Amino acid sequence: MRDKGLSRKAVLAELRKFWEQDLRYEDGKILCSMCTAPHRLAKTAHSLFSSSNLGDSGLFPGSLRLEREVIQKLAALLNGKGSVGFLVSGGTEANLLALLAARNMANISSPEVVLPESVHFSFTKICDLMGLKTVYARLDSAYRVDPASVEECITKNTVAVVGTAGTAELGAVDPIAKLSAIALDRGVHLHVDAAFGGLIIPFLRDIGYAAADFDFRLEGVKSITVDPHKMGMTTIPAGGILFRNNAFLDYIKTETPYLTKELQYTFVGTRTGASAAATWAVFERLGREGFRNTIQHCMRLTKFLSSRLEALGFKLVSQPTLNIVAFKGSNSKLLSEKLWQRGWFVSYIPRLDCIRIVVMPHLRKRHLMAFLKDLSEIARANATTSQS
Repeated sequence: MRDKGLSRKAVLAELRKFWEQDLRYEDGKILCSMCTAPHRLAKTAHSLFSSSNLGDSGLFPGSLRLEREVIQKLAALLNGKGSVGFLVSGGTEANLLALLAARNMANISSPEVVLPESVHFSFTKICDLMGLKTVYARLDSAYRVDPASVEECITKNTVAVVGTAGTAELGAVDPIAKLSAIALDRGVHLHVDAAFGGLIIPFLRDIGYAAADFDFRLEGVKSITVDPHKMGMTTIPAGGILFRNNAFLDYIKTETPYLTKELQYTFVGTRTGASAAATWAVFERLGREGFRNTIQHCMRLTKFLSSRLEALGFKLVSQPTLNIVAFKGSNSKLLSEKLWQRGWFVSYIPRLDCIRIVVMPHLRKRHLMAFLKDLSEIARANATTSQS
């Protein structure tokens, strides 16, 4: 730390140098992120509540009310009458709280969790931290978890089964209804990781797409992760965890005797109320109509991109379920590297040897047209090089 502070102007000038090193969603070059540019109103709301702390919510009753209203809105969207929950640091913390509740409720000495092979990597960290043995169920030809494999994996030590509604790699939606039936029959906690899909799937039917049940209308679903800082277009951080009812909270509570509230239910102690305010602002500003329009925009671009890729001779890994497109070329890894060199930030997935693009709200058709032009040029150059 310097001995004498700089002027406000000097500090801002230095900050701008760092800021200019970051990419901008609005430039249309970020094709690999499940986050997007936050709504303008979310930024304003976030700034207004930047000093509030939901970890000591007795001091910030307005922020607490905003969080509760956001959870009520999410619960209604996910058919969770009587559901409770919290806004947390992200999907990782939300998933952690779900498995913490499941483990503590089961009270088994050697707890195990059944996970799809496609599960998000956060579960690796969570299970290692919590001493949970991971048992992986295989996938079907559409990269969804195979219910028969899940059932085979369940033992007397299983405390939870996880299903994903919108996998991070491909956007696949596991057959949650079948997992619900299995969970009820075997008496285990079913957690649905809908961090990405939770704010997409509820609107798909409204715009003419097929959408399977994945939420609390299925009796076996006991908890759901949904992240407003992804398709909810709010500021980071804003993850969400919802439980079917209050009974689950007894298994994740921690006493906080010197604060204004006697108990906390989240892993992170100090939580910004700015996330609740920003999320509330976006939900109120857009409403269901605004979200429908956003999802329709993303799905139209997804259909456009996937059809153009096929026309160019690339092979889709699977037909998109949500707004994620994965495709293969003759040398996908090299292709992804050359796209990065041209400033297109795509993902390369070694396990599937494919390139992944997430079609988020910040993208426009002109961005994808420019991307496809560069992609075509790179592919032609690679083909010429391999022939010579």
